[in-house]
Amino acid sequence: MTTLNMRLDDELERRLAREAGLANQTRSELARAAISDYLAQRERRRFQDEILRAARARGDREALEAAGEALATDNEALELAEHAAAQPMARYRAGNSRRKKR
Repeated sequence: MTTLNMRLDDELERRLAREAGLANQTRSELARAAISDYLAQRERRRFQDEILRAARARGDREALEAAGEALATDNEALELAEHAAAQPMARYRAGNSRRKKR
């Protein structure tokens, strides 16, 4: 494993530390996961762009429409996932919810 050093502004570091604490992870673990997710998104978008280019080059209207629909659907799902991930996680404490019988 290699080491990556980077500078973060104070606000980004505060957000990273807060999120790491909420997720019960180290800042490094959270940053690794975020970088991995970001790279996967970029790779997926690049792959989708290649499919769209191939459909355009083929000149097949049906293939082009299918590629466009798949891209729109995947982008919508990605936006929903990103929105859900951006929401703060609720912290719940498990307690004994049973009432004592009298």
